[in-house]
Amino acid sequence: MNFDQFFREFFSNWQKFGLMGVGSFLIQLAAGVIASIIGVALMGTSMFSMIRADYMGYNVDPSQMVGFIGGMIGFVIISVIVAIVASGLANAGLVGSIVGYRRGEEVSFSSFWSYATRYFGKMILIGIILFGVMLVSMILMIIPILGWIALFIWMPTAMVTLAIYPSYLVISEDYSVGTAVSTGFRILTSQFPEALMGGAILLGMGIVMSAIGAIPLIGWLAIGIFGQALISFFFIVRFEAVVRPKLF
Repeated sequence: MNFDQFFREFFSNWQKFGLMGVGSFLIQLAAGVIASIIGVALMGTSMFSMIRADYMGYNVDPSQMVGFIGGMIGFVIISVIVAIVASGLANAGLVGSIVGYRRGEEVSFSSFWSYATRYFGKMILIGIILFGVMLVSMILMIIPILGWIALFIWMPTAMVTLAIYPSYLVISEDYSVGTAVSTGFRILTSQFPEALMGGAILLGMGIVMSAIGAIPLIGWLAIGIFGQALISFFFIVRFEAVVRPKLF
């Protein structure tokens, strides 16, 4: 894979990738706003009543505490649902837009949203499968030191092979989720060194982007808009250049 050519293409078409990133960023921002509004609606009345009672020296009514706890539980459940849906929409729109860009299609908010609404269900299912794999992988934590190191290496590797590649195959090749994820597992077994290298690259990207994102406002916005687009585009290009020739 030609890294110089990749970065030249990304930066020469930064407006298109920025538009993709803005679409993804706005979905995630909207999810945060919706979750916050729901949180205030579910917990606000009970929380303010308890604060007022405490300020005035009254005992907190047990019903207020029950209402607050119930609202908090409801808030957590709804927030998780909102986050899952938003993640599916953002990922589908972003990966779909990159697929469209590579096909020579126009990159726009309407095309982003078209891919987002068409494939978000499959993206959610891929995310759930990845979450299940990660959950099972946590058993490595019972092994002192070596288990933690193995988990640290495994997590970004799984992200690449079981999330990014399957997401691309679902949209680009119209694979079913099962076929796409099983292809990811096949990459792990048949191209394990490459899979580890992909995980190492993702980890390195994450560290660099975390450092940039720590810059107040400007760094945060730059990573929020361009970070995910850069990662997705990189691994899609890497799949076509490095993985596919050895897989099929």
